[in-house]
Amino acid sequence: MSFAASVAGRFAREALDSGPGTVCAQFRRSFYLRFPGERYACAGDASLGRGPLNVLLDELHIPPLGTPVSIDVSRALPWQPPSGEAVMPNLGNAHPPAEGLGCLLLGERNALAIHAQPALDALADWLVGNALQPEAEGLIGLGPGLTPSGDDYLGGMLVALRRSGREAQADALWRWLEPRLASRTSAISAAHLAAAAAGEAHEALHLALTGRWHLDAVAAVGHSSGWDALAGAVAVLRD
Repeated sequence: MSFAASVAGRFAREALDSGPGTVCAQFRRSFYLRFPGERYACAGDASLGRGPLNVLLDELHIPPLGTPVSIDVSRALPWQPPSGEAVMPNLGNAHPPAEGLGCLLLGERNALAIHAQPALDALADWLVGNALQPEAEGLIGLGPGLTPSGDDYLGGMLVALRRSGREAQADALWRWLEPRLASRTSAISAAHLAAAAAGEAHEALHLALTGRWHLDAVAAVGHSSGWDALAGAVAVLRD
């Protein structure tokens, strides 16, 4: 099966350039392709939004699991994150869902956030210059879904560190995180975290961090992924 793309992120394009991928996950508006070397691309229609692993298709049909799929990106527009230093977003009208870690944006705690508190405290201490304690590992793979809330939070931290010029801290966090991913979370989530380590995430997060606050766009990223990533980014910016 083959498709033509209108927009492709950098990580998606690099994966697609290697040849056909295999459908490994399906959703209502998108599907994931797996490529050799544990590389991934997420294909969907325009409602998927732009991001490093995302490729937007001219026409969307969800193929069966296991189907080999090729996507022509020769005419696809490249996507890159918007430039600009990170700024604290206006959270006055934020209404994150009850699930996930988005509640942290409002200073609230749900059951997941309470469970994650030792890891969150360890990361907060690390942000101000202390050694990263083992408790931080509790956030990796924490929560349900293909990209768990804990991973999305860590991805938001990585992006915010890059965007705020804290390159050394971003590098250090990724050196600590990368070798722990294989045993604690999904390969797809690890691929998104690798993109975040390079400073790239869903466009909605970048727009929020450059002062172009798109509440609906953040809310539309997964069930709670947009909010989870924003919570991680805001934790960095509040430091």
